[in-house]
Amino acid sequence: MRKPSSLFLILALVGTPAADTVRSSSAKIHEVLGGPAGYIDLHNTGHIPLDIGGWSVQACTGGAAPVELATLPAGSEIPAGDHFLITGQAFGGTAQMVVEAIAGDGELLLDQRGARVDSVGWAPSSPCREDQAAVACPGFAQARDAVSRDTDNNKADFDCVRPLG
Repeated sequence: MRKPSSLFLILALVGTPAADTVRSSSAKIHEVLGGPAGYIDLHNTGHIPLDIGGWSVQACTGGAAPVELATLPAGSEIPAGDHFLITGQAFGGTAQMVVEAIAGDGELLLDQRGARVDSVGWAPSSPCREDQAAVACPGFAQARDAVSRDTDNNKADFDCVRPLG
């Protein structure tokens, strides 16, 4: 009788990722500004279009668990190298999706299966943060560099920048 290979055993034990698992994806939270005139800029860093229909954006608002901010409609897509803008109702520009306000001390992007794709948090206790919290930027947005570098450490990845608009 032949023993199963180690790789087969590992794959059998791993199965489907849990909801809080960070999945490798070309989608990044590129820039965030909170409030009714705020926004979340998602960036597809990949070389092919990315279907984000059914994905969820959640806000960390100080509670035990994030709250639903938006579910991206079926057919939502980010072209290769492009951006998808979710804005609060008081934002003065064009957006692919509008919500009441960008709330909380962090934002979380989940794929259609509920697996964590990316997140940013600027409060040390925020469940949205990756490793160290990003520096709070009152009156400014938090943004990654032009290529949306992601080291899984919000403090290293995000800087304070002038908001869009």
